[in-house]
Amino acid sequence: MQPSARSPKLRIYESLFLFNQGVDHLIALLHGMEKLPFAEKEELQSAIVEIEEVRCDMNADFTEQLADSERFDERQFWKQRRAFEKKWKDPDDVYIDVERREEERKKLGLPSRVLGSILPLRRCPSGRTLGSRARAQEKARHEAPQAPLEGQELCSRDES
Repeated sequence: MQPSARSPKLRIYESLFLFNQGVDHLIALLHGMEKLPFAEKEELQSAIVEIEEVRCDMNADFTEQLADSERFDERQFWKQRRAFEKKWKDPDDVYIDVERREEERKKLGLPSRVLGSILPLRRCPSGRTLGSRARAQEKARHEAPQAPLEGQELCSRDES
């Protein structure tokens, strides 16, 4: 086995694996020796217990250090991932999130948390925008006791 120049972590994990594999092999040999005619079973069992104790101590020491290292690396990679997400995210997506949340609240029977309309101009299927007259109607709908039918479009020819 050749050590990898690319991943020091891989070498540590491989070493820990090989150590544990070797301990398993040693314990299997000692259990096999218990069947020999002159074996002192109690001494062999005592040796197995000591070996297991050493294994646990070594595993604990290595994994504690590895856990600290992994948490540090996790934070670094999380920061890098967030930087990519921020770079790629459309700043206007916040409006879509608000709109979705408002729909969820509506389905739960909760009142709207938005006063008026904070959403940018919406395009109707025809390509027209929700114009000033339509925005005023939408505002009135939120203030009026009776809302228009679900799916009713408030499109105008205004492009502003």
